[in-house]
Amino acid sequence: MEHDRDGNLLKTQDNRKVHKKNFFLEMSKRLSKTGFATFSWDRRGFGKSQGSPGDYFTEVRDARAALDALCSQKSVVDGNRVAVFGQSAGVYVASLLAKEDIRPGAFILSGGLYSDYKDMMSFNYHRVRDYAKKSSENRKWVEKNDLWGLAVGINLDKMLTAINNGEKEFMVQYNGHTWNVLLNQKVYSSEFAPKDQFRNITSSVLIIHGEADLNVPVQDAREIEKELRAWGNNDVKLVTISDADHSFQQTAPDEDTRLRERMSLESFKRPYKEEYFQSMIDFLKRRFAYET
Repeated sequence: MEHDRDGNLLKTQDNRKVHKKNFFLEMSKRLSKTGFATFSWDRRGFGKSQGSPGDYFTEVRDARAALDALCSQKSVVDGNRVAVFGQSAGVYVASLLAKEDIRPGAFILSGGLYSDYKDMMSFNYHRVRDYAKKSSENRKWVEKNDLWGLAVGINLDKMLTAINNGEKEFMVQYNGHTWNVLLNQKVYSSEFAPKDQFRNITSSVLIIHGEADLNVPVQDAREIEKELRAWGNNDVKLVTISDADHSFQQTAPDEDTRLRERMSLESFKRPYKEEYFQSMIDFLKRRFAYET
């Protein structure tokens, strides 16, 4: 989940310099040209937001406060025509918000997780570990470009055991580096499993996912659609974007480059797939009977 209101990752666990992708800003530019207003904010502890970074559940409170602030602008905002957008972990936050608040008339679930968090962690971090194992050259490259991913990948099996044992923190260690990771047991409990939160969403939904997503498998989007329909929500549209990654940026043509760019975050320099933004615009126009 991005850190600032423009949709940038400002800090990594291994203190890498990250290229600004301005994900939300680019989205806002396109939506505003079509007549839709957008509202985003800096997460706690970043940009102009005070406090310390919270967890998914404090994010829900912040999202609701943002919704309150938006709907209070009655002179410029129609409270009956508000959509909530969630990207990546933001899809989980949006699903939890839907349980508490019935105001949103639509939800856009972008790159969202359906699988268990443990499966998602394995999908992401074991891949880094396995890539580094292939050769000494690969290991050196990963140590330089994704030290955190490698450290977690090597320690992940022990971390998952700690989670299963109900531990609240875990020490990740690799090659003289140490990170203390807080384990939020709540998100690993069956009650708060990602797949079980979609039942909360009863209004119109656009599910959108990159077919080349290396953070969350595209199959998760298909499972989200099934889950929503199973709970009686038939106003659901699924769109998958070819050659698009988790941020809906154009992917490299070959698998090795795609994987390296995912680990190094060089993928943030690639252009966005315009089909992604147009899919959102088309959905919002249909849902709110908007006329240009």
